[in-house]
Amino acid sequence: MIVVLHGNLRRLGERVEVEARTPREALLALGVDPEAEEWILAVGERVVGLDEPVEGPLEVYPPIAGGWYT
Repeated sequence: MIVVLHGNLRRLGERVEVEARTPREALLALGVDPEAEEWILAVGERVVGLDEPVEGPLEVYPPIAGGWYT
């Protein structure tokens, strides 16, 4: 799965390929704690859950302090 990390994540905007079937597995493979924050996860324009099987590219956005993206 290709993962694209956005916002204030360690690999800002970097595209990374990992062996994973779900966003949770992808985040764990990248050393990011999926339970630490409420990540915004999307494939295209569709928001996905942590344990939803997806085919990438998976876009990962950290939550914005004070509210959600608009």
